[in-house]
Amino acid sequence: MTNSEPVVNLYDCDSCGYRYDPQDHAGVDFDEQPEAFECPTCQAGRDHFHVFTPPTDDVAPEPKEEGPAESRDPLGPRLMYTKASSPTLHSLYNRYTKGRLVPQPEFQRYEVWSVQKRSALIESVLLDLPVPQVFLAQEGDGASVVVDGQQRLMAIFRFFGNEYALKGVGKSIEGKKFKDLPATLQEKIENYELNVVEVLKESDPDIRFALFQRLNEGSVSLNDQELRNCVMRGPYNEFIKELSAEPAWRKRLKLKARHPRMVDVELVLRYMAFRDQTYLKHPDKKTSKFLDRQMSIGDQMSEKELADAKRDFRNAVELAETVFGENAFRRFVAGDVVNPGGAWDKRQNRALMDVQLWGFNRYEKGVYVKNADAIREATIELLCTSEFSDLLAHTISESKRIERRFDLWKNMLDEVLKGSEQGPRAFSRDEKEAAFSVNPVCAICNQKIQSIDDAHLDHVEPFSKGGKTESANAALTHRYCNQAKSNS
Repeated sequence: MTNSEPVVNLYDCDSCGYRYDPQDHAGVDFDEQPEAFECPTCQAGRDHFHVFTPPTDDVAPEPKEEGPAESRDPLGPRLMYTKASSPTLHSLYNRYTKGRLVPQPEFQRYEVWSVQKRSALIESVLLDLPVPQVFLAQEGDGASVVVDGQQRLMAIFRFFGNEYALKGVGKSIEGKKFKDLPATLQEKIENYELNVVEVLKESDPDIRFALFQRLNEGSVSLNDQELRNCVMRGPYNEFIKELSAEPAWRKRLKLKARHPRMVDVELVLRYMAFRDQTYLKHPDKKTSKFLDRQMSIGDQMSEKELADAKRDFRNAVELAETVFGENAFRRFVAGDVVNPGGAWDKRQNRALMDVQLWGFNRYEKGVYVKNADAIREATIELLCTSEFSDLLAHTISESKRIERRFDLWKNMLDEVLKGSEQGPRAFSRDEKEAAFSVNPVCAICNQKIQSIDDAHLDHVEPFSKGGKTESANAALTHRYCNQAKSNS
């Protein structure tokens, strides 16, 4: 008896680990989600998801670019000039050692093959099994870079270099490095011919990007940042990768090493894009285009401009730690009628990261440090409003919602840091802690407030009616209870 129940395809988010299950989304398969779909927990785009349970068919996924897919007329002007050849593995290795063939471990994506997978490839060569062809692209100086096949070539080159011993293969070669193999087997590997297609330098400059997209259809696709790393190589690409390795940045992202899918690099690029282009220039639902444009802008920046950008990034990351600590880039979720207690979200939110880092470049550093407690309190207040919470939760790439999100954050900062004739609008952290230590009970629902961050010090006489921000005019409440009172 066969099981007629279809296999359910699950998808994992590379950025936060969220697993997409169609059953949690009204039965809608991930491939049927619109191009603007975002991860419910971290707001990463569709390109950051990869299949967890392989599909049961071989239909290529829909193009991930928003809008109609661009196509080329096969009978139109020739855009790509190629040369096919069948060099031996030994000749490719010679080119590699001389710097004329550049796989680059960080090119395309990071080197991720296990020793077992590398060993299986070497065994395939020894068994005369076919190895998929490799695509190269010719540079202006005649050297070649790998467009597709980096993992295969590096497995071969590292074996030639005696960097690993074979594992999980036949007994006669198990545990052996290249130097340990009989001469006959060494020669068999060296003389193995690999099918190579090289895109010549006379081709359309944009052809490599298109080639990458075509080669990735039907397989585990590169995300947008991995594609940028492939086709937009240069000083600015190295610059943002360098910043992504800053210890303070990795600490904030909870990373011990570089992210295998370059999420850490893309988040640096997002910061730079909002810094240099401003949020008003973000095209509607086209964050990828926004970031691509930033790569072009960055390529034109002078050394001084890059130094200034590095300084601003470091200051923003440092201030995020100073003001918010472990809760930087995290939402504070207010309670509800059943449970008025609120709590910090466990996951980081990239929409909140955008505004927080951007905001930390608007005033001098010392101003933020001096007003850290007030900024933190005002931030939690803003996070508990239904409008701002919604702006962080979904559709974060819609231009109108981006503009509103940044405007609300900017207004909050200006109100806290510029002050008013009545004095500061928000009570200080010290004042709230003092009230909490005396009696941590909500003045509205009369239940105990479990967390100091969920406590709100409210004006008995409203600030809008002239009430002062002082202890005699303060009442301690749950954030939810205060918000519910304001909405009633």
